[in-house]
Amino acid sequence: PVTIKSGWEFYPNRLLTPEMIRISRLESSNVRYPYYKGVTITSDGWLDLGEKAELYSFGEDVKKMSRFGVGTYRIELVLNKSVDYVTLNIPDIAQSATIWVNGKAVRHYGTVSDSKEFYEPSQVCTDIQLVPIDGRIEIVIDCANYSSPYGGILYSPCIASTATIGMIEYSVRMYLTVLCAFWVFFAIGGNYIAKTFNGKTKLYFFLLMFLADILYEILSPMVTILPGNWNKLIMITLMIFANYWSFLFFLSLYPKGTTKLFDKLRFFEITIFSMLTCCYLLTFWCFPSLLYLPSSVVANMVLILITNIYNVFRVLYMSKHYEHGKYLYMSSALLTVAMHFSFFVRHQYFVYITLHAFLLIFLAIGFTLYFVKDYVQTYEKLEDNNRNLESAVEEKTKYITRVNQDLLHNHERLLENEEARKKVMSNVSHDLRTPITAIRGYIELMLNAKEPLSREQEVQYLSNMHTRSVQMEQLISDLVQLTRMESENDTIEKMPISIKEMVQDLFQLYHAECEGTKKVMHFHAPEDDDLLIDGDPKKLLRVFENIIVNAMKYTREDGVIDITCHRYEDPAMLGGNAVEVLIKDNGVGIPANEVPYVFDRFYRAENSGINKTGSGLGLSIVKSIMDKHGGKIWAESEEGKGSEFHIVFKASEYTFDEEPEDEE
Repeated sequence: PVTIKSGWEFYPNRLLTPEMIRISRLESSNVRYPYYKGVTITSDGWLDLGEKAELYSFGEDVKKMSRFGVGTYRIELVLNKSVDYVTLNIPDIAQSATIWVNGKAVRHYGTVSDSKEFYEPSQVCTDIQLVPIDGRIEIVIDCANYSSPYGGILYSPCIASTATIGMIEYSVRMYLTVLCAFWVFFAIGGNYIAKTFNGKTKLYFFLLMFLADILYEILSPMVTILPGNWNKLIMITLMIFANYWSFLFFLSLYPKGTTKLFDKLRFFEITIFSMLTCCYLLTFWCFPSLLYLPSSVVANMVLILITNIYNVFRVLYMSKHYEHGKYLYMSSALLTVAMHFSFFVRHQYFVYITLHAFLLIFLAIGFTLYFVKDYVQTYEKLEDNNRNLESAVEEKTKYITRVNQDLLHNHERLLENEEARKKVMSNVSHDLRTPITAIRGYIELMLNAKEPLSREQEVQYLSNMHTRSVQMEQLISDLVQLTRMESENDTIEKMPISIKEMVQDLFQLYHAECEGTKKVMHFHAPEDDDLLIDGDPKKLLRVFENIIVNAMKYTREDGVIDITCHRYEDPAMLGGNAVEVLIKDNGVGIPANEVPYVFDRFYRAENSGINKTGSGLGLSIVKSIMDKHGGKIWAESEEGKGSEFHIVFKASEYTFDEEPEDEE
């Protein structure tokens, strides 16, 4: 396209037809109309005709053009004679016009009159198809303006082939279609993405602001021509709404509680800007004649300026207290300033698209990337949280399973222990009742004897009563000692002890008891090793004595008991530096399924009660003492063949020194 920016003629303060201009140029004409030659089209219309404009006054005093008035533009174009027709595009003429082509009036916009009474404004933006005559086209445009701050042709017309003009208009409409597609994308996709936001209000206000800006471009006269002042009125309305919704959008970016200052001002902010918006809209809709006043343009600029400065200030202040998206918010606030002030930029075409529409696509793309990025980050965080939660649930499930298994196992043990306790308590009750009954029987015999008892009978009865009382005392002592051993207050007084000497003393004691019987007891220990450990002598004596007594109790009349003390060299046992006492017999043994329970409290093997007494507490006491010493004890047995008890201690680091020599 060829832009017709310069080369115009302008006839000030007159409305002329092509015929009147033609006649005035005849040499024989008595009428001469002053005109400017070499006029350039500017955004100020007839107020600025360009530096090259040259006045031909023909001796008349030419009055300078004011905002309001009339004038006539003329230009003659010379085209290639092969061109059949072209299209003339006129973007904007303020505020009414009659367009003549080759002497014929082809378009009327509003009512052109030099009388304000008959003047009617209209939006002038049109395409006119021109047919050259002998390669020439004369264009005459009569203009009148009594309503706009600027009169005349405000933007340079252009001439091109119809296909070219159509392509330009098609490109503009396609661009606006892309903007509409962005809006639809935001409306649908944004509503889905906004589910991850704390609130959706910022999305809704952005959509409203974006929609107002798009409609502003769609309803411009270059795209949609409406009758009368409707283009201007609707565009001003959309501009005010876009400004208001931009304020609400930047207000909604920050949640309540971000700063105390703006939390207090929130109500007043919304009230003030809402009232300003309503006042502006009511004024223009009630008095549409104010749309074209210069003061209205200034008022609109003040409103846009105040709102955008406040938005920028708010974003700057909030950025210190709210880190999320601060760079995007700041760049968006600045871009919104440029975009909304482009409403007032007269030379605003970027290629064939307005600067406002061009900036709008940047805002759309920027927030598209932001919302998508924010959604992806939120989604990734949710995925991480889900994975962590699943892992935590899995761990908790495993833990609960283990706890349930432990509880079930403990429950089973408790049931078993309860059964054992009942059985043992029955034994204990029997064992206590037996000596008490015997003692009471001897006492009754002595009290109810009809004849005096002999000294031998009295001694026998008293000896039996003493034996029975010792049995009772031992049983009660076992109960008390086990309870004390299992309490945390029981203390162990450790000192270096020779296991070999302690066990050897017990061997000598019980070996003497075997004399006169068929039972045999053997003792084995290294001669050059004292087998020292750190322990409590009294409590350890109870351990060995209990095991040896049990071995003697549960062996046959011709039973054999072997006691062995030696070093235990297995590295897996107490670090490899250990001492073991092994007590082995060939007695009745323990059933294989009962071996794991021999150290349980109140437990007695099924075959241990055959003519044998006992509380079932002895081995429990032994186990408690070993645990207090940090030692190990376990049993190996086969029913009918005997048992082995392994008692292992950590060896002492202490060694007996030689006795010091007497001082001189």
